[in-house]
Amino acid sequence: MSVIKLGLFDPGSELADRLAYLRGIHEPTMLDTLKLRGERDRQWLPFGQCDGASVAGVQTFLKHAGFFPFGKIDGLCGYRTASSIRLFQEYVRVTEGVASIGAADGVFGSNSEQHMRRWQTDGIRAGWVGVSAAEPHPEYRKWMSLLNKVKTHYAANPTTLLRKVEAFPGRSDTFPVAQWQFDSDKIHIIGIRRDEAAPGKRQNDDLFIVLINGLVFKFYGTTDPGKSRHRRGAPFLVHGQHDYRFGWHKMTDMNRVYRALKPLRHGVLIVRDADRDDALTDADIEGTLEANNSINVHWGGKGVSNWSEGCQCICGRGYINFNGDKVDCSDSAASRYVELGTKRNGVYQTKGAYSVLVDLLTAFSGSAHAAKYMLLYERDLDLEPEIGTGVTREILNAIA
Repeated sequence: MSVIKLGLFDPGSELADRLAYLRGIHEPTMLDTLKLRGERDRQWLPFGQCDGASVAGVQTFLKHAGFFPFGKIDGLCGYRTASSIRLFQEYVRVTEGVASIGAADGVFGSNSEQHMRRWQTDGIRAGWVGVSAAEPHPEYRKWMSLLNKVKTHYAANPTTLLRKVEAFPGRSDTFPVAQWQFDSDKIHIIGIRRDEAAPGKRQNDDLFIVLINGLVFKFYGTTDPGKSRHRRGAPFLVHGQHDYRFGWHKMTDMNRVYRALKPLRHGVLIVRDADRDDALTDADIEGTLEANNSINVHWGGKGVSNWSEGCQCICGRGYINFNGDKVDCSDSAASRYVELGTKRNGVYQTKGAYSVLVDLLTAFSGSAHAAKYMLLYERDLDLEPEIGTGVTREILNAIA
């Protein structure tokens, strides 16, 4: 069969109005090319007819197998279809342990087809089929319990910073405690910030817990800013809940722009490191809050340095999947943009664990294309005895 990849469509499925289609998924400055953004540097993929393979057929398989739950079977390989292909490839590679499928690159070729036929013949479906927010994994219940206990605690014991959030006079995508929402039908990302008041270089030593459709995935990176040239100091995203949507990061460089989460509408609230000691201290918290629309959730390389000037960064080195398996992505996780799409020691280089997070959110986000992001302090974990602060070191030792 010929390959199926981003931008290809079945005969008769071509978009009549490509510009209208792209307006729904691209930022305005990305529309001039009328192309879809690939993973590599400078890679923009044109729309084109698929020769000899059925995009709709693959979409139908992915939907039945549990990788394309909100997808539309339209014969066009867009971002959601490509992400679902990559999730299938990652599942076969990691959960089934079949390395012969090759890199999880979102390109559906002969290797992927062989495994699709095997799944169809044997009636295999993803292990999460049948799991939902209504019938979740036990660990999902623990994390949702934690979120609700955190809300109860801070409603009764608001901090100085949370009082300032409540009193903020302008619009923002950050919510006061009374408006924190933990609906199980939404995607929740929990950032766990560690040692925020300790002066010195900010490390990739924070956790990200993704709660999605009754499942739990774990990633690592940083919730702290790195060095910033801003005259008023580096921006720290404030403790609490924020609204995010799918968008694009690195918009200043169309050769490197890539999918990320960004504030939903108005910007999220930050406080500046005014004394420039690379720490979030009481003195900083006394400063003025401001809404900032550039605090994205984005890729942080392999994890060897802090790429953030305030964003929340997910490192590519490894993650823990829905079964609790520790997945090492270090061989395939690029450290820099220029490595993407190349081979190192014969291994195709990707964004590693970050790609898994993006694919999960793309495939399972529904029509809203949004997620709730809750930034906690490590000490908040002790509010749920079945989790506790000890979990952070355990997870970091496994994947960082």
